[in-house]
Amino acid sequence: MFECLDDDRRLEYARALWRTARAAPFYGRKYDGCPEPRDWSAWRALPPLTRQELYDNAWPRSGEMLTQPPEGMIVTSTGGTTGMARYTVLTHGEWDRFCDEQARALRLIGVGPSDRVANLLVAGSLWPSFLGGHEIIKRIGALHLPISANIPVETVLRFCREFQPTVMMSLPTLFIFLADLALKDGITFPELRLIGYAGEHMSPAVRDHVRRGLGDQVKIHALAYTSADAGLMGYQCTRCAPNEYHVPTAFQLIETMDMERDRPAEPGETGELLVTNLARRSQPIIRYRIGDRGCFTGAPCPCGDPNPLLGLAGRAGDDFKLGGAYISMGTVEQWRELVAARLLDESVTEAA
Repeated sequence: MFECLDDDRRLEYARALWRTARAAPFYGRKYDGCPEPRDWSAWRALPPLTRQELYDNAWPRSGEMLTQPPEGMIVTSTGGTTGMARYTVLTHGEWDRFCDEQARALRLIGVGPSDRVANLLVAGSLWPSFLGGHEIIKRIGALHLPISANIPVETVLRFCREFQPTVMMSLPTLFIFLADLALKDGITFPELRLIGYAGEHMSPAVRDHVRRGLGDQVKIHALAYTSADAGLMGYQCTRCAPNEYHVPTAFQLIETMDMERDRPAEPGETGELLVTNLARRSQPIIRYRIGDRGCFTGAPCPCGDPNPLLGLAGRAGDDFKLGGAYISMGTVEQWRELVAARLLDESVTEAA
């Protein structure tokens, strides 16, 4: 279902994107003096895009990354845990392409028109997940239950108990809460067959707990490896390991780089991921330091899909994901100091 591009065609797509990007003032300055990348060595010589650059230059803080006016676009957000939300804008055509790719990924893990899908993703705050969930379920033709995760978990459980979905989509955190309540109240979901999670990794312990609460018959898959900034970066087949994804090479160019030595990582060697969305023109994302680490296995997948396998290996920076949101270690330290101060005040008060 996903086209696989060879190296020559990927470089051709990347060069076309580079030419388009130079129309944006930000990229015009960033690539000033850089020749057109006619081979992979020249491509890898292009300076990476950082999250701070994206924060500073994205609309509406600035229009410097846009190659066209923002009218007729959709705005989404990523991050935002400490007031540092990074906004990204796409044309409606680009949004449709993002959703088309996500729908293909969902079909591969077995979601079809006969399913009843509980959309338990997060709505609001400019986050794209709930809206994207609606779009991909519509493309598949399944029955859509737009419940969201923005309501009390008891209410989510009540809706799911009433409508008996065959598929649930949400963050691992919500599935933990649902499993807790289901175990406590003795609620079962005999028709539930698939749980699709997104936003963070689901550990083996969490998988076991979710199956105990929601049903031993349930299969658990990652919905995709994706971001609001770059769209679909990886999809799973039924043969993928939990943290392993095929890269859609006709849509996304992913590099694994040893940033300290300024060289590509070897097959099987873990490196920092640099992401280039090959289909996005209005606000190009080129060699973006997405903040993850991973490695290309170099081995063919038993499913026969020629798109390469990427294994994720955690975060590359000083932040981590909690409930689908990025939290910096600096923020954690601030919380730790506040809690320590509060505990100290309470102990002094008790002593007095």
